[in-house]
Formats: sequence, C-alpha cells, structure tokens
Amino acid sequence: MNRLVRIALTLFIAASVLILLVLKRLERAKEMIGSQADSEVQMAYFGMGIVALMMIGGIVLLITAWVRSRKKPAGNE
Repeated sequence: MNRLVRIALTLFIAASVLILLVLKRLERAKEMIGSQADSEVQMAYFGMGIVALMMIGGIVLLITAWVRSRKKPAGNE
C-alpha cells in the first residue's frame, strides 16, 4: 500500500475517534449550567474544526497518491 494512502487512512481513523470524543463532550455539556456549558460547546466546535482539517488533509493525500500513480514513468520512449 502506498505511503500516502496509509497516512490518509491513519488521519481518517484518528478523525473518527475524535468525533466520538467530541460527542461525549456535547453529552456532558447538556448536563452543565451556564458558562461551563458554553465552554464545553466551544471546545466541541474546536474539535469539529480539527476533524474537518484532518479529513481535508486525508482527502488531499488520497488525491495526491492517485495523481502520482497516474503519471507515466519518464523512462523509455
């Protein structure tokens, strides 16, 4: 398997785990009152932003690997 694909898969797995952690934070935020709940929701948004960056990075790596595999070797012509 290509190195870029392995890195992309690792990013997708880490993003999936981070989504689960963010959902747990949101569940805890429902039980809180006042500024603590606002802080938890803000941290959840920050976590979702990180997840989005990881997903975009993984997609970029997959596209890069696909483009590199499509290039013809500049060897014998």
